[in-house]
Amino acid sequence: MSGHEDYIWRIAYLPGGERVVTCAHDKTVRIWDVEKGKQEGTSMVHEGWLHGLAVTRDGKRILSGGKDGRINVWDVETHEQIEEWASHAGYIWCIALSPDDQLAASGAEDGKIVIREMKEHGEIKHSIDAGRRVESLDFSPNGEKLACGHAGRDGRIIQIYDVESGEPVLGPIKAHEHWVHCVLWSHDGSQLFSASDGTIRCWDPETGESIGEPWTGHTGTVFSLSLSPDGTKVASGSDDNTVRFWDSRSGDPIDQPLQHERTVYAVTFSPSGEFVASGGLDQKVSIWRVPWWHDSQKQVIIMLSTYLPTLFLTTFLAVDTSFLARRASSANLSYPPPHNRLLF
Repeated sequence: MSGHEDYIWRIAYLPGGERVVTCAHDKTVRIWDVEKGKQEGTSMVHEGWLHGLAVTRDGKRILSGGKDGRINVWDVETHEQIEEWASHAGYIWCIALSPDDQLAASGAEDGKIVIREMKEHGEIKHSIDAGRRVESLDFSPNGEKLACGHAGRDGRIIQIYDVESGEPVLGPIKAHEHWVHCVLWSHDGSQLFSASDGTIRCWDPETGESIGEPWTGHTGTVFSLSLSPDGTKVASGSDDNTVRFWDSRSGDPIDQPLQHERTVYAVTFSPSGEFVASGGLDQKVSIWRVPWWHDSQKQVIIMLSTYLPTLFLTTFLAVDTSFLARRASSANLSYPPPHNRLLF
């Protein structure tokens, strides 16, 4: 097996939750089989480092982009490149897909937002000059709006664009004291979350007004946000080496943070909401069971640790208890294991 040789920037689950996709600064996109705890097939390689990643909701295609300014479209099963789109003059920092998978938006160092028609082989619908580095993009749940988080000396702002016209409809919202690394819509479209300078903030996407006070708890920059499938919780990853959980309405912290060894750049909930996948500067792909999941689900945690020449891959798996009992017996281990303890 081979593993990422540089930090992981994005993670996305494929439908079903058995596989995750990652992109990293080592110029590769990789698919990981969660149940086996190892990489699936060959790596998908770019000419430069990668920061942008998106997966279609049907689980058939992966979009990735980075330093070379191009977006590559990959077949999930064959890992072969389907298309390549020359999108930007500068580094691509983010890629987002519309809820119906019909549009792909990318944002870059050159301050451009490019919206493309997926079914028309990447034909450009809009090229928007945002004027500032684009750090994060997210389509609204109805696909009618596109939220954008900016970086730069005067670019610590959020803008919202009309997808059909390409025109700004709200903003700029003076959001944070530092670059806006992530923007994220609530499932009903009534809230827009943003992450930056150790805080998470919530906004009214109709008025641009702040909803409540900033969410505090992280002691470092917050790079990534993910919303649980039921919309009630937000997960965040930070350079304080933790993943933290929050109530999406009140902003109150939930349970204890998940502790990593180094900066967490990416976090995402599994389709079931039972797990979160995370990755970052430690080059590890970690999958954790969320702390509030009930044992009544008759699932348990296994922690697989596979030592690679360049990667220590840690993966938590949900398995049938009868399987675990057999595996524990064969390995001369106690069953059930203590919570979050290394099993094998």
